Amino acid sequence: MNKKKNTKLNLILKWIHNHRIKVGVWLFLVILPISLIITAYVGSYTSNKSVYFEQEITEESEKIRNFVSADELKAITLDIEWDALKKPVENNDGILVQGYYRFDVRYFANGNFDIVNVKITPVLKTDWKNLSSVGVERPISTNFTTFAIDFNYDLPITPLLFVKVEEPNLYLKVEYTYTSAGQDVTEVEYVKFPLEDLNPDIVIPN
Repeated sequence: MNKKKNTKLNLILKWIHNHRIKVGVWLFLVILPISLIITAYVGSYTSNKSVYFEQEITEESEKIRNFVSADELKAITLDIEWDALKKPVENNDGILVQGYYRFDVRYFANGNFDIVNVKITPVLKTDWKNLSSVGVERPISTNFTTFAIDFNYDLPITPLLFVKVEEPNLYLKVEYTYTSAGQDVTEVEYVKFPLEDLNPDIVIPN
């Protein structure tokens, strides 16, 4: 049995040796492109999973990679509604303008937390391709607060073969203060709110 296996292995090795140029060309034409394609997909996906919350990016800007959902914050729960969408239009210079997403947001305190000074900084950003827009910091309360973020990009897009991006994600930097053991504690957490499977209450016509 072992002799048969060794004979078969020797035949395979001999065939590879006799056809080594063809094998090399095949590896170059097939394996290398596949590896490059996989690298492109993985690189595009992972590089666009991080978010900056600053209007101007500097060397000191922090890139945020870890997010929770709106109901996974430590001391509060966010209630987010996608209120309206306005698609951008081209101006006379061919530049996309006047596009925005509008949201309503409020918070509920979790348990017995005494919450004050809740603020959010919103960002809209797509997966797979770095189309992003940073909003301004604003306070929110237990009543709905409405805010809009400019987003002057034409969606959907197909950044890679078989990859279609319909909507951006809404990211929020959430800062709030609560009292613990008689001391004020300020917490900063980061929320991801996907829009892909949602629809706005209003689509504003151009």
